[in-house]
Amino acid sequence: MLTGARPGRQADGGLKLMKKMKTWISSSSTVRVSLVAASACLILCLLGVVGFLFVQDATRWGKFPPSSKVAGISVAGLSRADAAAKCQAALKDVESKPVILTLGSVNYSSTAENLGLHLNYESMVDQAYDKAWAPNVFERMFRSFVNRPTRVNELVLPENDNALVAAFVKSVNEQVNQPPHDAYVDVTSGLPVIVPARDGYSVPEATIRQEVLQAESSMTRTIGIRAQRTPAAYKDDIFGKLIVVNLSQHMLVLYNRQTPTAQFPIACGQPAYPTPVGQWRIVGKQMNPTWYNPHDAWSASMPDTIGPGYSNPLGLRALPLNASGVLIHGTSNDGSIGTSASHGCMRMHMPDVIKLFDMVEVGTPVYIIRAAGDPGFNVAVTPSWRKPGGDTGPINYTGD
Repeated sequence: MLTGARPGRQADGGLKLMKKMKTWISSSSTVRVSLVAASACLILCLLGVVGFLFVQDATRWGKFPPSSKVAGISVAGLSRADAAAKCQAALKDVESKPVILTLGSVNYSSTAENLGLHLNYESMVDQAYDKAWAPNVFERMFRSFVNRPTRVNELVLPENDNALVAAFVKSVNEQVNQPPHDAYVDVTSGLPVIVPARDGYSVPEATIRQEVLQAESSMTRTIGIRAQRTPAAYKDDIFGKLIVVNLSQHMLVLYNRQTPTAQFPIACGQPAYPTPVGQWRIVGKQMNPTWYNPHDAWSASMPDTIGPGYSNPLGLRALPLNASGVLIHGTSNDGSIGTSASHGCMRMHMPDVIKLFDMVEVGTPVYIIRAAGDPGFNVAVTPSWRKPGGDTGPINYTGD
């Protein structure tokens, strides 16, 4: 037989359940209140931070924010006027520097005054200020909060006289755009001076102008010219031993580059048969040479050949040049030395020509000049015999 629960036990159970529900309700209310309070505090903090950042941003208005620079000079916290004054004092030396364009070891320069060049400090500061305050207020506040302000470093802002700059550019353009020039020996003074080779360069005038403007905007005022280079064919290292013959002095001097190593008196060509001036070279060395009659008017009564010997017209040694029929040679006619008596050749005392013969090689250059100050030819021109295919024609080695 089933029996039901007693009324007293049911009542106790109900009371316990009601107590638990009251406890839960009380606990939930506390949590909600705590959450509401925490949220309110967070909102108040955020509003405080935002308000602080807004006030901070507003108080900075009219001055440069942190990390602001003009041409590398810090202007943070300064007004525009103070920033301009600071830049003017700091950039005084830069403003007076000359503009220098470099090409290899050569400099092309102009003073700031000759270009009408000066710095516009107000514009530099204004542009930097505008860039510093370009972000909107929210971005500025956020950057301030994370301590990452907008970095500004405005470059140098020059102003110049366009006409003066154009004149400088034209001058540089004319000097730079030159063809290459080979090294050469300048014997104009009577002494050999080795002039180094000069490479050729090509650059548009517009490029030079652009580089002038870039130099003006830099702190150093110096910039390299971007030019296309064409190297010279012959450098000065091709010169070693060389001979200079001064016809007016009747003198032959052997040099090692620019240093004299031996000097000898000579006889040169008479007016009717002048020794040719110019750049020549030794093309042979003849010991005890045989003389061959050139069948000219002066040799009409002479035999077709004269064999080796002291009385041979060429003496005991002969050094033919690539000037046809012209030789440096010995002579038994010592009385002619120091005069213009030959038929175009350069005569030497026999001991002297023997000594010179042993001191030179085939290929030694020979510079024959009229006189110091009057070489009689363009000393700067590279002779054809130095170029590929030079000296291809026949050379007559007969001479006096």
